[in-house]
Amino acid sequence: MRRLDRYVMGEFIRMLILSLISLTAIFVLVHLMDHIDLYLDEGAPWPAIGKYYLYQTPYNLLLTMPMAMLVATILALGELGRHGELTAMKASGVSLYRVVLPILAFALLLSFGVLALGETVVPRLNERVNDVYEEEIRGEPPGRENFRGSFVYQNDEGYTYIVRALFVEEGVVPDSLAPPSPEETRAREAAELAERRRAAGLEAGAAPDSVAAAPEPEERDPRPAVEASAEQVEIQRRFPDGTFLRINAPQMVWEAASETWVLRRGELRLFPGGAEERMYGFSLLRSARLTDPPAELLAEEKEPEEMSYQDLRAYIAKQERLGADTLTERVDLQMKVSYPFANLVIALFGVALIGSATHLGRRGGGMGFGLALFLTIIFWGFLRVSQGIGYGGGLPPAAAAWLANGIFGVVGLLLLSRAKT
Repeated sequence: MRRLDRYVMGEFIRMLILSLISLTAIFVLVHLMDHIDLYLDEGAPWPAIGKYYLYQTPYNLLLTMPMAMLVATILALGELGRHGELTAMKASGVSLYRVVLPILAFALLLSFGVLALGETVVPRLNERVNDVYEEEIRGEPPGRENFRGSFVYQNDEGYTYIVRALFVEEGVVPDSLAPPSPEETRAREAAELAERRRAAGLEAGAAPDSVAAAPEPEERDPRPAVEASAEQVEIQRRFPDGTFLRINAPQMVWEAASETWVLRRGELRLFPGGAEERMYGFSLLRSARLTDPPAELLAEEKEPEEMSYQDLRAYIAKQERLGADTLTERVDLQMKVSYPFANLVIALFGVALIGSATHLGRRGGGMGFGLALFLTIIFWGFLRVSQGIGYGGGLPPAAAAWLANGIFGVVGLLLLSRAKT
């Protein structure tokens, strides 16, 4: 790197660090003042409050980074202009584009770095922040890692579990929940299969795969260890031909040996399209389609800030399979990409502003700082308004997420075209 590049970047990095520290401190103080009554009412210990803001620091840095980039760009180039250094560089044959090239290159690399940080470290820390807030500040009991209540889960094959309570533990199932021995299983399955075929008037082997008995189990301990059990379970599936399947059972047990769920003492209903409903009772039901591990069902849903891009995209796909509205989440998904690149757009806008309005460079640092904050507020206003319009369906998710970047980027390029280089 040339000496001139080192000098310009030195000024810029110094201003960027000061801006980041100042803006992050402002964010923390505003949040602290806004929540001080809650902390006092809850009797939250100050070490817990300190831990809360410490874990939140990387997220706050990502939020304030575009503002800090604009402040640093305006102040650094403003200082060069105020002391006549920018004019001297141009007089010596160095164009404005060449002077600001290292700043823009740094902004581009920083955008990718912020994107990577937002995909790895920040979601995990945000999850920890919420735990500290709920458990150590609000004093709520920690969530049970082996229990989940009243939830809906859908697997990749379209089977939807509606569960009242799920318990996940290592150990042996009580006798009341344990699956029967292999001999009992074969006898009951044979009787139930014959009864279902007689009731449905089907030939052997013609039953849907979802209601067919599971293959004969291998010999194993008659009282096997399991990892999970569920209460008040309903399982649904709509097949491509329009047939709707619904299974209700008071108990469902995870059989670790075969890695399948076993439903007990329930009812199976088939609603063929345009035909009469059919119902079958069963004492035991296995299916090769119900093999979703207990850990998958136990996992709680997270906030978008606690998920990476891939996690959020998978969550959106899952919700869409359930028929839920995912417009808000799709806007947030696009924001995970657009916001990091606001650093590059803001730096370009700041460079263009100083280059096209040379008198700004001769103003003091206070004037530059105030101007940067004012423009940052405008940028945030565009960002939040477009995000809200996207949430409401007024804009496509990608347009809502990139609108502020697009407006400031176009204005920056127009100003840069007018700049005296």
